[in-house]
Amino acid sequence: MRKVIFSLFSLLCIVSFQVNNANAGDRKVLIERFTSSTCPPCATNNPTLDLFLSNADPNKVTSISYHMSWPAPGNDPMYLSNQSDNDTRRNVYGVSAIPDWFFDGVISMFGGSSGQVQSAFNTRRDILSPVTIIVTQSINGTNVNVRAEIYCESYLASPNAVIHMAVIEDHAQYPSPPVTNGESTFHDVMRKMLPSAAGTPVVLIPGQKTTVEYSYLMNPSWNASLIRNLVFVQQSSSQEILNSALPTTNFNLISFPSYKTVNQGQTQSANFKAFIPSVASGYNSPVDFTYEVSPATPGISVEFPSGNTISSFPDSLSLVATSNASVPAGEYKIVLSGTSATGVVHKTIVNYLVGKNYCIIGTNRNNLNFMVDNTSYSSTRVFPWDLNSSHSLEALSPQTTGNYKYIFTNWSNGGTQLQNINIGTTENIYTANYKVQYRLLGQTSPAGLPVTITGAGVYYDSGLVNNIGLSALQVQHNGNTYYFQRWSGTGLGSYTGPNPVANVTNNSVIVQTAFFDTINVGISNYSSSVPDRFALYQNYPNPFNPATNIKFDIAKSTYTSIIIYNVTGKEVASLVKQNLAPGKYQYTLDASNFPSGIYYYQIKTDAYTEIKKMIVLK
Repeated sequence: MRKVIFSLFSLLCIVSFQVNNANAGDRKVLIERFTSSTCPPCATNNPTLDLFLSNADPNKVTSISYHMSWPAPGNDPMYLSNQSDNDTRRNVYGVSAIPDWFFDGVISMFGGSSGQVQSAFNTRRDILSPVTIIVTQSINGTNVNVRAEIYCESYLASPNAVIHMAVIEDHAQYPSPPVTNGESTFHDVMRKMLPSAAGTPVVLIPGQKTTVEYSYLMNPSWNASLIRNLVFVQQSSSQEILNSALPTTNFNLISFPSYKTVNQGQTQSANFKAFIPSVASGYNSPVDFTYEVSPATPGISVEFPSGNTISSFPDSLSLVATSNASVPAGEYKIVLSGTSATGVVHKTIVNYLVGKNYCIIGTNRNNLNFMVDNTSYSSTRVFPWDLNSSHSLEALSPQTTGNYKYIFTNWSNGGTQLQNINIGTTENIYTANYKVQYRLLGQTSPAGLPVTITGAGVYYDSGLVNNIGLSALQVQHNGNTYYFQRWSGTGLGSYTGPNPVANVTNNSVIVQTAFFDTINVGISNYSSSVPDRFALYQNYPNPFNPATNIKFDIAKSTYTSIIIYNVTGKEVASLVKQNLAPGKYQYTLDASNFPSGIYYYQIKTDAYTEIKKMIVLK
């Protein structure tokens, strides 16, 4: 479950109540209207759509209006109040002229007559939806919480979809036309989409439920009594709206399980349940159930062992589907119709699979390719296959996308990368699991230096510690001598500091930049004499900006470190960490990346320790 809190403005009223919103597996057609208060043709056509909606069965249709920034002058107040969400929905369909009306995302018309609107609605009205949406809304003062449960009841070959939540105002009323087209009343105005108009991705698998939950605060410019919460599910590939949901004044209806598989060629039975999980406040009408089999097939029958009426809520009833040996292999939908005493009808579906079963195949990461029977797919797929049939699955590896590489690790059933599976009557779900590798990128500053960055350009497992180094610390380029100064790293686990060889931990894509300058920065042996004692000298110049020299004497071969600390004692740079032979040494430090302040540098050997102070003054 995902939850997002949106802080808008507060209303003065304080109310607290909860209402259930639902739509059953039967379809509630969604009409999406693209309009503007600066559009004269919109003003001409909108009354036709408004009249249709006011007379339509609210259990069968709902509407949402998106306002556009054109035609000129482009100052529609309902567009200006939420430009991003309006623009995003326009881009989904590529709307370039208005009025433009979409019925369930698949029928479009530029305005139209009442007959054209009715015809478009009739085309969609009786297509049973593969999903049921149940929405719970709670209001506490100015805070609104919306929870949607999406039940997938039927097979979808392309199960990738998006859940959209929209806050709509039933109508926005202005005392006079706010802009130029003469309209002052605007219906079903989209005020906000949750979490945004991009929605929430979902994979619709038969028998599975997806829950999303978001919260927002009422905006004081809205009429709180007219605010409604609309939820709709849109298929990613076709842009078809699979179903939508708004508050009802009656009951909602779901089924469980959504499908069962039986063998073909013998008498078989499967048990299902129909549920009324909740009803609107005050609803108390009994619901009687009937059924039909689609396609109608002799040899399939349905019984209600304990009666076909639900009269208390929440409650359920049982049904038993039976097929005899003559029923051919196939997918059969048992469409359950629940009818209240007042004539309200809702429908839900259970799938009775004879000699077939669903097989769900995908990967644990989005947009990775896999093969099914030698055909490539890049998203989760559902296949209605014959029982006892054999199929090949192949997880492709490696797969590279930009700076990410994905390596196959295992199939969820423990099968090999290329495997054959047989379809049985139990659940068939196969997931190819991949691990991610991140690319380690290296570059120099200035660019174009003749330096090879070792360890760069390679993909590494997440969490793996790796070394990155340089083929040279001093190079000639364009007539100048460049000296390595420091690394600057970006990305989780990167390194920033003066060590030529750096340890990085690839917890993300990392970019390591090696900075070079014409200032000679680094350690050098400046004299051939051998000192008779250890010594650390005061740096010169001091104060300095940006470079200074630190001289020190090493009396005998030993491991030597020189560390710089700030005034709080935190290490800020490691200048030397290596075995040194006896000699007189100088380290040229470039502190261009140090802020002004007092620093301490310490030398440590097996036999000698000394600390001195230096000042960076910028």
